[in-house]
Amino acid sequence: MGASIRKAMKVIPVSRGQRGFSLLELLIALSLSALLFGVIALASSTVSKEWERQNQRLQQDVEQSLTFLRLERSLQGMFPFQFRPAGESVPRMLIEGARETLVWVSTQSPGMTGQLSVWRLRNTDDGILLDRAVLAGGYDEETMPWSDPVKLPGYSAVRMQYAEYSPVAGDIDWIEAWPPEEQGDVAKELPRAVWLSFYREDGVALEKRGDRDLFAVIQAFRPQGAGR
Repeated sequence: MGASIRKAMKVIPVSRGQRGFSLLELLIALSLSALLFGVIALASSTVSKEWERQNQRLQQDVEQSLTFLRLERSLQGMFPFQFRPAGESVPRMLIEGARETLVWVSTQSPGMTGQLSVWRLRNTDDGILLDRAVLAGGYDEETMPWSDPVKLPGYSAVRMQYAEYSPVAGDIDWIEAWPPEEQGDVAKELPRAVWLSFYREDGVALEKRGDRDLFAVIQAFRPQGAGR
């Protein structure tokens, strides 16, 4: 009986191929695994950040293109709308153009077919802002129901110029205010075209050429029925 128990408790020798990992081998394996996971995590983070950056750039490019397209169409659809300011007996055309501010009426009214809207583009401390309001009668800049302003992405300043036909020279002159001086304070016609120069940095709007230029030819530069 005792011999049988001793035989059963005899340790069975383990061959070299069946031996488990040593502590040193386990530490090396864990270190390599940690290093591999670190490389994978770093690569994943880099790819994720690059993807996010490219996605933000794409969204900005799309937003910028849509905003410029809407602005261009609105300028092309400039309309010679006339109104009578409070306290005045003579109607005037609604267009106020300066180097850094432009207010005009357009036939382009997003979401409202056949409705005229007044648009306003201007430089501000917060960048270039574009907003509009539906025309339901007269015009008063302070009381108009302006929409939430849209900030033009990617640019900090805009410079505006207006095309005036010179019968003496038989050519177009670019001026920095509308109406021209010879028309007085009240515009008698619309400009032939508008040239907008956009700048990415502040304080450079005095340069003639911008980082991006937009030319809009006015489709109806004279009031209806006006002589040529």
